[in-house]
Amino acid sequence: MKKIYKSSYQIYLIIISTLFWIFLLGFENINPRNINWLNTGDLTTYQLGWKYFREDVWRFPIGLNPNYGIFSDSNIIFSDSIPLLAIFFKVFDFLLPKDFQYFSIWILLSLYLQVLFSFKIILLGTKNKIYAAIGCLFFLFTPVLIHRIGIHLSLFGQWIILSGIYIELSNHKNKNFFRYFNLILSSTIHFYFSLMLIVLIFFQDLYKILIIRKRVFGIIKNFIFLIISLVFFMYVLGYFSIRFDDSLGWGYGYYNFNLNSFFNPNGFNNNYSFSWSSFFNILKFQNGEAEGFAYLGISGIFFFTLFIFNFFTQKNIIFFKNLNWLLIIVPFLLVSVSNNVNFGQYNILHFDLNKYVYAFFSIFRASGRMIWPVYYFIFIFGIIYTFKKFKSKSILVLLTLFLIQITDLYSGFKNYKFGSQYTYSSDLKSKNFWNNLSNQFLNLRLIESKNQSNIYNYLSFYLINESFEKTDLVNLARVNRAKVTNARYDLVNHFKKKNLNIFNRTMFLSDNHNYVLYLKYLFQNKLFFYYVDDIWVITNEKINNLIKDDSKLLNNPKILLKDNQINFQNNDKIPLIGWTKKENYKELIASGYFSGLVLNLNTIKCSDKTRVKFNLKNFYKDLDNEIYFNVLESNSNSVASFSNKKLDNVIIQINCEKNKIFNFIFEIENPLSEYDLKKGLNREKKSLILQSISILE
Repeated sequence: MKKIYKSSYQIYLIIISTLFWIFLLGFENINPRNINWLNTGDLTTYQLGWKYFREDVWRFPIGLNPNYGIFSDSNIIFSDSIPLLAIFFKVFDFLLPKDFQYFSIWILLSLYLQVLFSFKIILLGTKNKIYAAIGCLFFLFTPVLIHRIGIHLSLFGQWIILSGIYIELSNHKNKNFFRYFNLILSSTIHFYFSLMLIVLIFFQDLYKILIIRKRVFGIIKNFIFLIISLVFFMYVLGYFSIRFDDSLGWGYGYYNFNLNSFFNPNGFNNNYSFSWSSFFNILKFQNGEAEGFAYLGISGIFFFTLFIFNFFTQKNIIFFKNLNWLLIIVPFLLVSVSNNVNFGQYNILHFDLNKYVYAFFSIFRASGRMIWPVYYFIFIFGIIYTFKKFKSKSILVLLTLFLIQITDLYSGFKNYKFGSQYTYSSDLKSKNFWNNLSNQFLNLRLIESKNQSNIYNYLSFYLINESFEKTDLVNLARVNRAKVTNARYDLVNHFKKKNLNIFNRTMFLSDNHNYVLYLKYLFQNKLFFYYVDDIWVITNEKINNLIKDDSKLLNNPKILLKDNQINFQNNDKIPLIGWTKKENYKELIASGYFSGLVLNLNTIKCSDKTRVKFNLKNFYKDLDNEIYFNVLESNSNSVASFSNKKLDNVIIQINCEKNKIFNFIFEIENPLSEYDLKKGLNREKKSLILQSISILE
């Protein structure tokens, strides 16, 4: 009889999580063979990471995924593809259809585990299954969870936080084992969950040492073993396929928690912004504080008020003897708020962090997410306190609070009805051109190897339906910064040597018109150039079924002069390579060891005394680089070359009576990056700034 009674609640949890799953995704999207809904934002990255991982051989560490991110030291972890499920389904890949996604399965699993662990936690505090069955609904219909279903699917697994809390509340004899298992499991989902569990466990153990006075040696030994076990498993999984400093990212103090976030119903998904509240207005916040989204809802705000009131008036209210609320909540709150304490649009407090301290907290880059355990603690406290306070009427009170909560949150939930948070449209206008290109080319590469490029945003869903063996067209959470940067410089070196072999079975893409002009100048008629959907496609063989390319758009590049001076800001007709130019930026920055610039002077009155003046300066004011200049005619004959270390006004005399086109080459000895100078993590090697070019007739 007891088993039947127990199973009835399991059936209840399965039914409500399944029904809500259908509501959130719709019948079409719950189908594992349907990948069409994974075509916006980061969703395509998750599916692409899985696609390349399943098609690759098994490697060690087992999460390596080098074909998706050729120069990135890519890993299934860094595409946020939920390694737990990626590895599991790769084992059974031979049974799976070609178009297969496990993310709809993940959403169902997460919904069920969310209500299961919240049910268990409330049951621990109340011993009332009916009350726990109602209380767990607050954790299912919660904005902080649903907010992630449209943007970060791995972070939808917030049940791992609740499972960690449940383990800490329990008195099971195998509690340490469950700690190990849960922490290791979290690393197969998302490392932010691992960080939350580490903080939770550390301060729980600190509470036992300082307050309960338990044996120090045993607690420290278990915690050290816990961390060693986690690190070892992370190594096996592949977390350390990149250097530690590459795992650090800018953003701490920017993607933080705003002090009004509990009351701010500002919601958004990949389609639009909206309000989560039917009653409250959206409040202002700063910077990237959308990462700290944590709207409680009206009933949640009521629970929060109860918590604050009882903290200051009745500190003796304790539901669980082996858990100290304050000692756990405070560190999460401090880390999430960061060194930028903001309330709405106002900064209350800001303090600079030592660069090594900042490096440590960079692990919590999007620190606003660290508020989630506090968020759930508020609901746990409020629901159990309501039971203790109202006793026989507690079920009626809780039902009333739940109805109020749902009424308030309806404004947000309607934006997730049957998968409305996803889009099914494609921005590709020339689909006939793009289709099946992976049948002709093995690799897809960028002219300027880069993580998270604009081209990726445009073609990401296209890649899901193609079968290129390797690509560096990726969007990864972390990359090997040095490799990505050096890959770009190596490619420039191949171009400089006019090496056609790099184009074999490889299709290159670029949205940099200046770079493409330079390639056309170097390789002349040995390459094919196609301009499609505002992207240049460059190959050494004709695209299937296309007779003509768009090379005519690249012929006779001319420069625009104003007062005999070239304006870089508005001039996209100059063939360039090895330079960076930001939008609305009037100067060029030499990036790497080689930078080239072609000037077509056929609109200039030329003579044997024509001079070109380069106004240069060092990128790093306190450093000098040896610059080697070489000027080539269109037939590649050198007409001038010399070295110069003093950068100011460099004037080169050329004879442009016979030859109108000149290739000005800058070779830089020992260019340095911010990383080389210990000033930052950027690996791009910069040396000089080209401020302007003047033609002196």
